[in-house]
Amino acid sequence: MSTTYGENAVQNFLKSFGFNVTKIPELPEQNKETPDFLVKDESTHYIIEIKDKEDQKFRGLVNSRVPGKKTVGLEYNNTIAGIIKDGASQLDAYEKTGNKFKVIWFFIDTSVFSAHISRQIGWTLYGLRELEGYTKNGKYFGPKGCFYFTYSDFYKYKLLDAVVVHGPNEIVLCMNDFSHHSNKLRQTKFYRLFEKEKLHIIEPLKLEKESRCFIVDDFSIDRKNSETVADYIGRKYNLRQITAYDFSLFNFPLD
Repeated sequence: MSTTYGENAVQNFLKSFGFNVTKIPELPEQNKETPDFLVKDESTHYIIEIKDKEDQKFRGLVNSRVPGKKTVGLEYNNTIAGIIKDGASQLDAYEKTGNKFKVIWFFIDTSVFSAHISRQIGWTLYGLRELEGYTKNGKYFGPKGCFYFTYSDFYKYKLLDAVVVHGPNEIVLCMNDFSHHSNKLRQTKFYRLFEKEKLHIIEPLKLEKESRCFIVDDFSIDRKNSETVADYIGRKYNLRQITAYDFSLFNFPLD
């Protein structure tokens, strides 16, 4: 049972921190793809699906980037959304009971566009936009990140507990606040690994409490109408003259 370069890298990374990692066998007779790894620690099980350049859609995204040419903006990306949809379907088909944490792990082994692709993944998961404007008292703010300003794949796929974005220079754990198991995941060795190693963890609710971001938490609002979304943000945070940027310069991860 062969493994890709990305699968080997992720497997070695997890094993180096004491996790037991087992390759999940493919089941061609069932005519469906299985996730890549069953991961265990002393008390917890995780199912992990790796997305790297062996994935046809992901390879197409990487190859679409031409040096010196801006081919895609930092916004919700349909190709990435398709990759996330495939991964979520694989995880859900394999495990429906909710006894195991479900994680998609993006492995980006090219340094040329790794930061750009990492941010696109973050924008697609979280529906991020960058905002600037003024408080009702006339004080300027910005640029400041806003979660769920546009469509969010984390909101769409609540079965996903987390997504890891693993590039050449950073590893980011993106927590899904809409997962029913997010609080339990925070108690695991997997989560503590990112804390202990001082790796990036993206947690929108925590960032909002620290006044480091905005959150559009009313999902009855039409995300196609940016003016309506901005109006909601203005009422929630007592702001005015809000401008949202489609091609954000706001760094991912948030720090």
